Amino acid sequence: MQTEMLLGGLFLLFVIQVAGTHLQVREYKRAVREMHKLGNVGIGSRRRRLGPSNIVIIACNSDGEILDGRMMQGMTILSRFRPMEDIVGRTIYRLHEEYAALPEKRRAHYKGHMQALEALMTRLQPAEEPDPA
Repeated sequence: MQTEMLLGGLFLLFVIQVAGTHLQVREYKRAVREMHKLGNVGIGSRRRRLGPSNIVIIACNSDGEILDGRMMQGMTILSRFRPMEDIVGRTIYRLHEEYAALPEKRRAHYKGHMQALEALMTRLQPAEEPDPA
């Protein structure tokens, strides 16, 4: 009887985990879709073994001006994307410089932000023209 109760409890936890993961993936896709409507999108993440991880999504125009930014941070399936209003209106280049100038320990906190900014900077680089030979 106890074995069946234990297996039933484990199965219930598994079902809750699957449902929570599905909801989080749906929230992620919705956020990316909304941000993509604004312009170019860069995505970065900071993963930790212990403690909260985060996912950062930043949208900018073709000039590198940040139009919107959102971050999901936490350790549970209940985490949702929250706006990052303090970066809106700044340029991806200037913000990346500010993060890069931070001390190493503080910069690690912004790893996801920097990944998203670097993805945008790579995307906005003009393509090199081949040499006419």
